Amino acid sequence: MIDWVIFMKKARKMSAAVVLIAAAALCTAAADTVGAAVYAALQRCLNIVIPSLFAMTVLSGLLIRSGTIAAAGRPVHRAGRLLFGMDGDIFLIFLFSCIAGYPVGARMLMGCFRSGRLTKRETELLTGVCFGAGPAFVCGCAAGQLYHSAHIGLLISISSAAGSIAAAAVLSVYLRRHSHGAPPHTSFSFSTELLPECISSAGRTMAEICAAILGFAVISALLNLIGAIPAAAELLMRLTGRDFMTAAGLICSALDVTAVAALPAGDFTLLPDIAALVTFGGGCVFVQLSAIFRGRLSLLPAVLIRLGASAVSFAVCRLMLPLFIAGESVSAAAVKAHEAASPVPSVILAVMTALVFAKYERSRKKA
Repeated sequence: MIDWVIFMKKARKMSAAVVLIAAAALCTAAADTVGAAVYAALQRCLNIVIPSLFAMTVLSGLLIRSGTIAAAGRPVHRAGRLLFGMDGDIFLIFLFSCIAGYPVGARMLMGCFRSGRLTKRETELLTGVCFGAGPAFVCGCAAGQLYHSAHIGLLISISSAAGSIAAAAVLSVYLRRHSHGAPPHTSFSFSTELLPECISSAGRTMAEICAAILGFAVISALLNLIGAIPAAAELLMRLTGRDFMTAAGLICSALDVTAVAALPAGDFTLLPDIAALVTFGGGCVFVQLSAIFRGRLSLLPAVLIRLGASAVSFAVCRLMLPLFIAGESVSAAAVKAHEAASPVPSVILAVMTALVFAKYERSRKKA
């Protein structure tokens, strides 16, 4: 009699082996394509990710190791409990994660989990809330690369923060029943060894983040080669009415959020989608969180919470969009009216030619 449990385990292992062998063959056969994807991802790391995250990663390490978060958590404990049911130190981590970048909040929460301050379930749920792209990434990648406008960066940041706040408000129902009390009294401590330790730790973190981005660049390239991304783009085209290149870009951005920089520039109709993608984070970010958890915590609660937060972010961005692009629409319309592909100049030329011929005919008849 077949033991189906053992059979399924062996089938999964064999399937994984086949996929890896096929991926190796594709990387060999299409080395130029894969290399170009890795090069583009490396440029995003150098130009966007490291400048926007490195300083905040160092600062988060200093805040935790120096005892600043724990010491400052007591004065804001009552406000955190009142607003979101969070203890003071967790409330500060939530606020800091909104401006620090995706993996920073998870790293800070993991420190609280290791110290026994948070339970496994609380850490898993709070990871889905203490999660944000940060203004540096938004302005450097999404708004800076695509729109060159601080107003658009502010819109995306507000929309993303709204999603996190909505998620925190829902989670507060659970947190209010599981208070650990005010953070313990902790004295501030800063030594000469602390700064180089945090810089070194931030360097390792940047290496892990960039490695994940490069890995997802390879995955996206392989999925494109086998036709998976084109097929998904065709389906998204039918559902949303987007053109093929935009649909493919949105799918790649769902895998790696830094790929939003490759979306069509200046298209304001894409802003709600970009806000939702930035709020969700994408597959690459969750792989980074998995590396932080190292199998000790589940990612599923965070994924589900971020999906809900991204829906809120999409709706908020769509509602606020007319207010933020009012000053941008005139210049955008002026640029598009002078594009070579526009039919307006040809129509005007035809009308003017017809008027000239009509006037010529009238003058000839009079003569």
